[in-house]
Amino acid sequence: MNRLPRRLVPLIALCLAGCGSDSMGTPEPEPEPGPPQAMTVMTFNVLCSFCDSTYDPWDDRLGYFADLFSRYDPDLVGLQELAFEAEVDQLGEALGGTHDPLFFENPDNGVVYPDATIFYRRDRFEVVTRGEFWLSPTPDVPSSNGFAPPQLPRLVMWAELRDTASHRTFHFATTHFDNNSPSQELSAPLLLERAAPWMSKPVIIVGDFNSQPADEAYRILVEGSDGHPGLSNTQGLAATWSVEHNQPAEPAYDLDERIDHIFCAPQPDDWSVESWAVDLHTYGPDDRYPSDHWAMAARLTPPAL
Repeated sequence: MNRLPRRLVPLIALCLAGCGSDSMGTPEPEPEPGPPQAMTVMTFNVLCSFCDSTYDPWDDRLGYFADLFSRYDPDLVGLQELAFEAEVDQLGEALGGTHDPLFFENPDNGVVYPDATIFYRRDRFEVVTRGEFWLSPTPDVPSSNGFAPPQLPRLVMWAELRDTASHRTFHFATTHFDNNSPSQELSAPLLLERAAPWMSKPVIIVGDFNSQPADEAYRILVEGSDGHPGLSNTQGLAATWSVEHNQPAEPAYDLDERIDHIFCAPQPDDWSVESWAVDLHTYGPDDRYPSDHWAMAARLTPPAL
C-alpha cells in the first residue's frame, strides 16, 4: 500500500478546507443590491386541454401559445388550468425552453396538481424559497377545499426569487380562484393574510381571480382586509395600455369585465409600470382565440425595497 509523503498531508488538508471560500476560509460576501431592473410579467389561463371542444385542439393551441409568448418575451409567467405534468413540459417548450417551472407535487404520494404554475427565466432568477397554500379553511392541508360546496381544490403557488440582474429579492405568486361564490370572497382575505409577511419586499401576484373590478372579492384584494394591506392593479398604474390583436378592426374589450389580473404591492406610487397589454390575437383557419381567457402582460420595475 502506497502512502502519501507526510509533508503533503497538511497541504492537502489546507486545500480542502479552503475549497469554496477565500484564502481565509470565509464565504464570499453577497453582492450589494443594484438598481431594480425592469421585467415583463404575464398571466394566462390557458383553458385546460380537455375542457371545451369549441376551441382548437390542444396540440394546435400549443403552437398558438408559443407565438403569443414570443410576442412579449416574458421573464415571469403565471399559468392557470394546466392539468398534467406533461402539459407543464409542453408549456416550457412553448416558452422557448428558457424558463423553469414551479408547481405543486404532493410529497406523500407524488400526485401533481399544476393548476397554478409559475415559470421563471432561469438565466435571470434564482429561487430562494418556494411554497404553496390552499384556498380553503385549512390552507396548509394539500388539496383541501371547503369555501363553497362545489369548489375544486385551489391553491396559491409562490416563490421568493432573487433577480441576478439587481441582486434584489421579491415574491411572485400565481393563483386560480374558484368560480363558485362565496369561494372568491373567502379566498381574497386569505391571500392577503398570507402575503402580508412578504410586504417588506416587492410582491407580484397574478392569476385568474374569477373576480371583476365591481365584485366584492376584488374590492377586498385592492382595499385590504383585517389590517392586511391590499394590492394594486398594474393596469391602473400603467403609463400606457393596449389591446394587442391581429384582427381587421380592434375588437371590443371592456376593462370592467376582467377577471384575470396582474397585481403588485406595496407602495404603488414607487412602482414603474411602463406598459400593460391584453392579447386578443386569433389563430387557425377559423380565427379562434387560443383560450377562453386572454393573456395579459405588464412591463414593470419594482421599487428599491
